[in-house]
Amino acid sequence: MELLNPLISEYTWANKPSVAPSGQIICVTNVGENGILCRGNGTKWIRMHQVNFYNLATPVALTGTTSETTMLTVSIPAGFINKRGRLNVLGLMLLTNNANSKTLKVKFGGQTLATVTSTSQAALGFSTWLLNLNSETSQKNGNAVSFTIDTTIANDFVITGQLANAGDTVTLTAVSMEII
Repeated sequence: MELLNPLISEYTWANKPSVAPSGQIICVTNVGENGILCRGNGTKWIRMHQVNFYNLATPVALTGTTSETTMLTVSIPAGFINKRGRLNVLGLMLLTNNANSKTLKVKFGGQTLATVTSTSQAALGFSTWLLNLNSETSQKNGNAVSFTIDTTIANDFVITGQLANAGDTVTLTAVSMEII
């Protein structure tokens, strides 16, 4: 993709310049749906706008086990969530509609941000968020739980599922992740 502005250079997140001159703008082509613009603050590159970082393209089903099982893993690059950044997650799951328990856990950096448990429902939406508190190593989530996840390093966003009965099914049909 060639930009119309010759003063804005294109990079991937991994090969962007280590020096971030104050006010300089670059385009990072391999993040989000259409790439992103970042502005140098003299020290590092800061995203200029929110990013629709991930949308689930194909449903993911869990059945046949009662063990906690990873259903989705998305890697968030080092330093992508800045010190006042927020990770928003919305999702929809379809479930076997019976009295057996079905559980999803939403995790980031190895920490559980949210747990969603359902019985006697055919569908259930969920949402959660994680906010950096003016620090890339101090956060709170939607339940006011504190975390110390180092977002200056790459971290995985993970959704796991667990069934009480291996004959049941839980299917992730939609997951959208936005980074503000």
